[in-house]
Amino acid sequence: MDMYPKNTSPFGYQTGTGGIDTYGVNHNNFSLRDELEYQFARNKREQELMKQYNAQGITSNYPQYTTNFWENNANNNYGFGNSNISANIENMQNNPTTMPVVTPVTQQPVHPQYWETATEGKQVYDNVVRNEGNYQPQEQNMLDYGISAIQGGMNLIKNFPEMSKMKVSDKYKHAMMNCNASQYGQGGADIAKLASDLREWNDVRTGSNTIDTSQGDNYANLIGRLLGSKYPNGDCNELIQKYIKKTL
Repeated sequence: MDMYPKNTSPFGYQTGTGGIDTYGVNHNNFSLRDELEYQFARNKREQELMKQYNAQGITSNYPQYTTNFWENNANNNYGFGNSNISANIENMQNNPTTMPVVTPVTQQPVHPQYWETATEGKQVYDNVVRNEGNYQPQEQNMLDYGISAIQGGMNLIKNFPEMSKMKVSDKYKHAMMNCNASQYGQGGADIAKLASDLREWNDVRTGSNTIDTSQGDNYANLIGRLLGSKYPNGDCNELIQKYIKKTL
């Protein structure tokens, strides 16, 4: 049973697709009672983890758990049998070896950078992922997706002429365009990716960019979409300047 919306928890939990959540648990045979008991235990464990991380001074950008959240083997649905959720959760909670162990997390130092090559761009992008998590846009239903795609596309059309005239770094421009469009949701992120991919393809086709330079641009596009998706209400200008030099 899949009764919960596809919202991402601070530790990366989503209900997922096909009835299997991102923590690796299969909900297809869950009753309403099973689902409620599981979500209660999952939320309680996340709150415990959050307190432990907060005690280390980590109050945001928590590590993103996947199937390692429950750690024990996936056989028997990670210990969650049909209509036996309470007993399985109690067994897990009484056996600390089956639960994730919180270890100190050291975020990578952040220094705004500029780059030209794909290799340099990947290094910056990897640093963003280490600090922000490999964040993906939240899934939307068909109506919301269409609306966000239109909004993201209109944002690109509106901002492109102004952004082109700004005396700022090229990578900042790439990231800003993608960040702003992605803040509308998955549809906005996808339309930004389509527009960016088409532009890079045309730049390489016309000789304006080499393949390597174009791939370097794409890392700025990726950074912008990641930050815009993760912080839909954030200030893209501030978010991007944390990682990319605005002026050279």
